[in-house]
Amino acid sequence: MGKVEEKTGKTEEAQQCPKCGSRELGKGKQSGYAAVVPQDGFFRIGASIIHVICTECGYIVESYVDKPQKFKE
Repeated sequence: MGKVEEKTGKTEEAQQCPKCGSRELGKGKQSGYAAVVPQDGFFRIGASIIHVICTECGYIVESYVDKPQKFKE
């Protein structure tokens, strides 16, 4: 079974790609102008979007922000 390495250095059991069935997954970071910023904050710095991607077919299996605490009110 493939593993996906966390930025903390830990690994977690990889999921299976729902499109092709592969367990070979990797992570990618979407940042820059694509960062997510809090809706009610003009001058706040946002958080990068992390994607879990199937390395066989390119399907994005999962997406999440890397610092969700920035969105607490």
